[in-house]
Amino acid sequence: MATFEEQLNNLLERTHSIKSPINAAAIDTDINEYNRPSEVWINDVEIFYNNYLKEHPLGNRMKTILFHRNLDAYKDLVGCLESISKDQDFINKMNGISMVSEPKNQAKTLPEFDVFISHANKDKENLIEELYQSLNKLGIKIFYDKESLEWGDNWKDRILNGTKKAEFAIIVISENFFDREWTERELNEFLNRQNRNGQKLILPILHNITVSQLQEKYPSIADIQAIDSSKYSCDQIALLFARQLIKRLKSE
Repeated sequence: MATFEEQLNNLLERTHSIKSPINAAAIDTDINEYNRPSEVWINDVEIFYNNYLKEHPLGNRMKTILFHRNLDAYKDLVGCLESISKDQDFINKMNGISMVSEPKNQAKTLPEFDVFISHANKDKENLIEELYQSLNKLGIKIFYDKESLEWGDNWKDRILNGTKKAEFAIIVISENFFDREWTERELNEFLNRQNRNGQKLILPILHNITVSQLQEKYPSIADIQAIDSSKYSCDQIALLFARQLIKRLKSE
């Protein structure tokens, strides 16, 4: 099926071969036959209007024109459609593109963050700070509590909002991560999102724990491929994440 923009352009292209309606002509001229192409075109515009244009700022004007259908109707409708063809925001909306105020909608709605780093505070000094710096050097948009929370924020609301607005979640799982209220809550938020959307979201990093410990503590993510922090530098982990992000962007 043609997009909204294609249908709109088709209606305007057809006007190049249609003459404006007349109410008088030479004796041998069949006025109805002369005016038929424009009448058919107006009928098609009415269908197009009913399908797409009722909410446009020019919608009420077009409704009035289509109701009265006087001799100026053809010319007036052409003018309306020409104006609408220059309304790019409306065209994008009707073509199914969700526009956003952030710097993507994102043909679709863009996430606010490329990644959310979920971690225990005790792991900040020996891993998380360095990992944040490595990701940040690559221009990756990161939700990291130390950098993302500002003075006066409701930190609980801000963190929960971050879990909803990140494309991926790097979950740094260590013994410090176990049984902490907010690390557990963040993990559950991401698990729920991943199960609901059916799209890769959680990227686990095992930090000073074994796969057996992970399986025992979090069997729900034991089947998700994890990496071991002892086998990769933070710069290497950042590059691995960048590859995942590029793959996601290419698939959209």
